[in-house]
Amino acid sequence: MSSRIYLVAALALAAAPCFGSPIFVNDFSFETLPVGGLTFTGCGAGCSYSEGVGIPGWSVTPGAQIGQFQPGNPGNTNYFSTLSDGSTNAYSNVPGSVISQTVGATVVLGDVYTLMVDIGWRKDAGFTGTADLMIHGIAYPATGTPIQGAFGLFTAAYTGTSADVGQLITIELRSSGPQANFDNVRLDAVPEPASLLLIAPALLALGLRIKRTARP
Repeated sequence: MSSRIYLVAALALAAAPCFGSPIFVNDFSFETLPVGGLTFTGCGAGCSYSEGVGIPGWSVTPGAQIGQFQPGNPGNTNYFSTLSDGSTNAYSNVPGSVISQTVGATVVLGDVYTLMVDIGWRKDAGFTGTADLMIHGIAYPATGTPIQGAFGLFTAAYTGTSADVGQLITIELRSSGPQANFDNVRLDAVPEPASLLLIAPALLALGLRIKRTARP
């Protein structure tokens, strides 16, 4: 009986670092449209966009040329040959603008936070999009490789420090000019491997307790 308990405990410890906990990001794929939908058309077959009405679930820098964009794929490939997640993405044509969201979780000591964002590069424009995690006034930028005519994956990682425990975690999507496009925003938290060693004594104590109370 006891050997089985210890085996289960060992397997649990070995498997624990492999699993992250997704942190909820509201409207992560920008598929929730503003009231009235995407009212601007004239950008090609199946193409439409919003402007100046905000983005549900996100905060935006005040400005007219920020909103959501449906390029019209697969029938219209003037802007992107392939899309990211769903038919809609967020865009900004305003240099210095920020599309942001503060998530419900706060910083936990030792947890590793990984931001993943698909950033698009239109066929007919330069690449101007960036993303970062903002924690305690410090930006942790995402890095990746842009793909013209498609969306490339950009990631940022941050490990919780004692100075940042309890601090808010904000996702920021930035534009340095026309046009930045963003989609499929994800945030995961994974306990630091060293902190998992704290679980071992509890598991062993549980095994001994079960052994003492188990019948022959």
